[in-house]
Amino acid sequence: MLRREITRHGELWMVFLRGMFVSRIGMAGTRHSGKFGFALVAAFAAFISLSSNVRAADAPYGGFGPEGPRMREQLWILPSGEPGRFLRATVFRPDADPREPNKKFPLVVINHGTDESTRLAVSMPVYYWLSRWFVERGYAVVLPQRRGHGATGGTLSEAIGTCANPDHYDSGNIAADDITATVNYMTAQPFIASKGAIVAGISTGGWASLAVAARNLPQVQAIVNFAGGRGGHAYGQANAICGEADLLKAARRYGDKAREPTIWFYAQNDSYFGPTLAQKLAVAWSAGGANVEEHILPAYGNDGHTVADDRQGWDIWGPSLDRFLTRVRGSEVEVAAGHSAPLSAPLETSSIATTGATR
Repeated sequence: MLRREITRHGELWMVFLRGMFVSRIGMAGTRHSGKFGFALVAAFAAFISLSSNVRAADAPYGGFGPEGPRMREQLWILPSGEPGRFLRATVFRPDADPREPNKKFPLVVINHGTDESTRLAVSMPVYYWLSRWFVERGYAVVLPQRRGHGATGGTLSEAIGTCANPDHYDSGNIAADDITATVNYMTAQPFIASKGAIVAGISTGGWASLAVAARNLPQVQAIVNFAGGRGGHAYGQANAICGEADLLKAARRYGDKAREPTIWFYAQNDSYFGPTLAQKLAVAWSAGGANVEEHILPAYGNDGHTVADDRQGWDIWGPSLDRFLTRVRGSEVEVAAGHSAPLSAPLETSSIATTGATR
């Protein structure tokens, strides 16, 4: 009973903090709104961690509290990839249609990046503009906060090895366990379509999404990878990778099994995973027959690793992603009624011609 009360009060604190701060998990790190916000969120993360080991049978899975005005925003609690631990998540969905009260929306799971130094202080993932892009196209969006991050708290399960001796394959698979649990739980909800899900991710979340692709989940139709990888900024150096050879080997191992269509976006000025590495990853991925449509985008802002962060990104990657989703979903993809029309022609990109096998 005590742990249930701790969990409940922790969620009330979460609602309170969400109203006070506008911050989000970044591609490979975090953005904060000042020292006071950082301290309070850190205190909250410590508080909520008291309930992180509650038995799964006691976990109040599902939505928590009312929907908010911003894309029907709602906090959810989800099962994780580890028995006895669960995830906090943000859920967005399109406006309700009174003509179709029982309408099922296709699912998008958006997966955040990681900064080990600030992982317990980050707020709930939102990626407002990326989430809105999908919601305006009729998707329901869930953003799970994986084990070891923010309000979910606990041990960073997905960090296997060290920079000198990393295990990018197993690290990606552990993160993929949380994503798989999210897909399984959400596609069983009454407002979610049971098939046709899209798994998208940024930075380490993009890498984890590629690990999910290797599982060929029956509910998942395609993978979207924004600047995916692990081990970036090795020892604090831009364009340095912890275990590049291991990263390429892991990409090959995932690609040996993956048969779902994937689209990848990397910017010319990404300081974590630049275009040379991105192309090596695509070649390794496709060597075993996996599908990849890779786009090397023009330089974006001060660091192209943030290309999925704001509205400007829509004009850079949006048209290519629109065409990709239209191709994999066919006529099912529509811009939600009352929202903007599809975007104009994309900016100039280069695509890696590694088509591989398609599903």
